[in-house]
Amino acid sequence: MRKQVMAKEAMAKEAGRVMHSKGHLFVFIGPGGSGKTAMICRIQAERPECRFVPTTTTRPARPGEAHGREYFFASDGEFEHLRLCGGLLEWERIHGHLYGTSRRRIEEVLVADAVGLTSLDYKGGRAVRHAYPRNTTTIFVQPASLDELRTRLEARAGSTPEDVAARLHRTAEELRHADEFDHVITNRNGHLDDAVAAALHIMEETLAAGRLAGGPR
Repeated sequence: MRKQVMAKEAMAKEAGRVMHSKGHLFVFIGPGGSGKTAMICRIQAERPECRFVPTTTTRPARPGEAHGREYFFASDGEFEHLRLCGGLLEWERIHGHLYGTSRRRIEEVLVADAVGLTSLDYKGGRAVRHAYPRNTTTIFVQPASLDELRTRLEARAGSTPEDVAARLHRTAEELRHADEFDHVITNRNGHLDDAVAAALHIMEETLAAGRLAGGPR
């Protein structure tokens, strides 16, 4: 219990530092297969100073994935500890595994006055924006159509008809929330360059406005 109290006191102190930071987080929101990860990879190639903040998950790592790169991989016990100590801004069970947004990982970026990128679902996007309204810009990435999304999902290695159907069902729910966020980008098949250019334009305008106002970059 004492450890939990100390952890929460430390988080309160860090939150105070975030309030005065010039860091900024761009949250890419959208259904699986919308192209969020591909866009973030391209943005980092264009702007290598941007820092990616992975989600924490209990899902086993897939071949080629590394801890701290695509995700922070955690056991059920580690995840539960983070949850009880308030270390997660939000969490949810998706397709049988737990996913959560680490408070500490985001605040590390913000207090360093850095530019961060992360990929979340709409509930995670809401939670981050609520926690850091001055330092957050949300960008919803949507496919041009469900047929295009189905094509992408079916092309994924290891995908099954059941997995594709579950993701499409979840997509319908996520798309209903697109207008809640600051910007919406449509990522059409074969037009990733256009989607990345749109995101970079949003980022440049947001950071420039922050510099002019003397607020978060």
